[in-house]
Amino acid sequence: MSEAKITTISDFFEHSGLSFRVFDMGRRVSKISETGFAAFENAQLPYPLPFQRSALFGIIFWHPKADSQHFVWFLKFPLDEQGLLLQSARDEFLVMLLERVGESMLAAADGNKLEGALKDSPYSFTPREDKMAAFNAHATFELDLKASQYYPEARAYFTGKSAKDSWDQLGMQGVADVAVRLADCEETPALAANLASMPPQPFHVLCTFLENASPSAALTAQLQHKLAEQLSQEQPDAARICACLRAASNSQDSALVDNMVKSVLEHPCSRNVEVLAVIGGRCWTTLQQSDICKLYVEQLAHNDAGYPAFSQLLADLVFVPGMREPVMQALRDPQRSDLLSEHVGTMFG
Repeated sequence: MSEAKITTISDFFEHSGLSFRVFDMGRRVSKISETGFAAFENAQLPYPLPFQRSALFGIIFWHPKADSQHFVWFLKFPLDEQGLLLQSARDEFLVMLLERVGESMLAAADGNKLEGALKDSPYSFTPREDKMAAFNAHATFELDLKASQYYPEARAYFTGKSAKDSWDQLGMQGVADVAVRLADCEETPALAANLASMPPQPFHVLCTFLENASPSAALTAQLQHKLAEQLSQEQPDAARICACLRAASNSQDSALVDNMVKSVLEHPCSRNVEVLAVIGGRCWTTLQQSDICKLYVEQLAHNDAGYPAFSQLLADLVFVPGMREPVMQALRDPQRSDLLSEHVGTMFG
């Protein structure tokens, strides 16, 4: 394996004879195509889902002749102002990697050695427990492997086939598997119907994992109904509102998500900074619509945490590919409020 030919992580796996898959680990756990990842590595495209100005992703890899053994890297790389990979960081990582594994094909094909090569690397990180569970669920589904041992019980619970008080017996990994395998589950309608009577804790945990999946239109409609129930309350539960938005954010029915986001932004509860953070951090595709983006920016200006939250959430949003122009249009709106004008003046000096 010639070090001179290896200029990207994709090159490394190709020259090592290893197969691999890449998943975003930032805003939501989702698959990144090999061509998309290669374009990102070559600074041809910005990272699709930047999080805190970084690219966070997980790579699962294996040798084709030993496909029952899988190994994982979790990597975090800094991005430039355009969301492109800082090539110097990636190059430094590759130099370190090649020094640790050596240049022989046999050494590179040793998955255990490769997995351990990132020990103490400044570019590796450990995901949160829920992100790890979502990653495992996506990886096993993508590679056509069996779900975890916790999946059958979790599936039975969320489709109403087991008692509501059996929640404590479920494993988090099983809930993640349920969310990812909804498209492969004939009982999805039963799960959607069961949402109405689901206790708060399992509902919130399920929503945490649904944001990493693609809920059906029927399931999204149930989430919309639960959201509407909250908005009709005198004192809506912000945590429940956030859960509904998170769960629906990557729905197969984008029109329903648009309606949900707009209904929240037209309600006083949208001045809650946590609600605004979820909309900006998970429902950004809805904010690409100029009218909804203007509404979001206005509510952000009036958020209950003041200018620091306005500045932070807006800076994060404009870093997402495709969001700078709609946000800037909203900030330049001649009909903007006095408070928004004041914040814009502060932001741009």
